[in-house]
Amino acid sequence: MIAALLLVVQPVPENCSDEHAAIAEIADAIEQKYVLVDTAKRSAATVRSKLEQGTFYQDCGDSEAFAKHMTKQLRAILNDGHVFVEYAPNSSLAGEGDWLEKWRNGASARGFGVRQVERITGNISYLHLTDFFEFSAAEKALTAAFELVSSSDGLILDLRLNPGGSPETEWPVQWTFMAPGSQTPLHRETRHGKKPDLLEPTLPWPRYGTERPLAIIVDKTTFSAPEAVAYSLQAQGRAVIFGSPSGGGAHMLGDAVPLTGGWHIVIPETRPYSPHTGGNWEGIGVIPDFPASKEDAIQIAQKWVTGKLESKRAASNTETAP
Repeated sequence: MIAALLLVVQPVPENCSDEHAAIAEIADAIEQKYVLVDTAKRSAATVRSKLEQGTFYQDCGDSEAFAKHMTKQLRAILNDGHVFVEYAPNSSLAGEGDWLEKWRNGASARGFGVRQVERITGNISYLHLTDFFEFSAAEKALTAAFELVSSSDGLILDLRLNPGGSPETEWPVQWTFMAPGSQTPLHRETRHGKKPDLLEPTLPWPRYGTERPLAIIVDKTTFSAPEAVAYSLQAQGRAVIFGSPSGGGAHMLGDAVPLTGGWHIVIPETRPYSPHTGGNWEGIGVIPDFPASKEDAIQIAQKWVTGKLESKRAASNTETAP
């Protein structure tokens, strides 16, 4: 006898009609918009299968809890930490839920992303950036920070505890360590093809340049925009990375898709990639050149920068000797 395994379709609970409709719309949106076509098809099929099995119904009646539950489920299905569902019935824009507004409102208390600037032994600067707020909010703080480090002989850029933020802030930060007129450090593409390259920004702060040693520290709390800085500069050979692998969120979000019931989903629709590697850090993270524990990362990075400076001075002395 051949046993047939039949999918048991669960009836929709009475109080879950909006959730049922929203999940069906989520599957359609993923299939139509997610940047990786094969992943989009496979993930949409998984969502529909789980919907028929009643997997997503435990938070019916609590709109905020349902949004959080679906976000967790979809991130696991897509293996993408950027996708999210939120409840914002009075808005059609991405990120209009309380979490983003709370983050923005906390900008001043977080130094507009600049947590620490310090001059350490050997004229080496240490700069810790924990957020990439919108450029209009962060510009003054970043300008002050880069002014302070501009006269140092080497720099340690700490990007830990940085969950991401605005690409319009990430872009000038990485160009700070590049020469004017350099090759575009990151290209972008959607499932429909390559997007126009972003232009080289005009920097409101001093350019640190390409000659001085640059050590960047990352770990799993480094996600999205700061990963772009670290990955791009590593790929160019401009920076050396210390710490542990970063969070692995490369894909960039598209516009919000409204759903039945006042929810909407925001789906990654753009893939950045380096012209130097052809790839990115999605799902993998930025991989350190020198692995280091949380406790030792700064010390190890400082030792590397100091060694580079000593080698440079020794070479200079040799060249000028009679």
